[in-house]
Amino acid sequence: LEDDKAFIADLEKNCATKTDIHEAEKKTRAEEIVALADTIKILNDDDALDLLKKTLSGASMSFVQVQNTEFQRTQVLGLLAQVRERTPLGQGRHHLDFISLALRGKKMGFEKVLAMIDELVATLKKEQVDDESKKEYCAVQFD
Repeated sequence: LEDDKAFIADLEKNCATKTDIHEAEKKTRAEEIVALADTIKILNDDDALDLLKKTLSGASMSFVQVQNTEFQRTQVLGLLAQVRERTPLGQGRHHLDFISLALRGKKMGFEKVLAMIDELVATLKKEQVDDESKKEYCAVQFD
């Protein structure tokens, strides 16, 4: 009977702890949702749409457009930093870090990477031909 009472007391304590953790997680999620809503609001702004249209049209950016882009990027990075501060470790912070890294990144071409891949494919094809001829040679030698 004493063991059962101790078990119940421990169970109630664990339930209370887990309830507190659950409430904290709910609060964090609500804050994340608010931050994401703010981010979506910024991205859905007419200025952001205009910027996207101008970027996709291939027209060169003017100084004002670059300033506008930098301002919006700074706003989004600020919101991501706020969400990151409120997010406990191990609760998806790495996704936020990845998004921040992508926003800070510079555009670069993939021509160099594609050339390296093509070179690697050519090397692998040559090695395959060499391996097949060696296999045929070995098969003839052992027969």
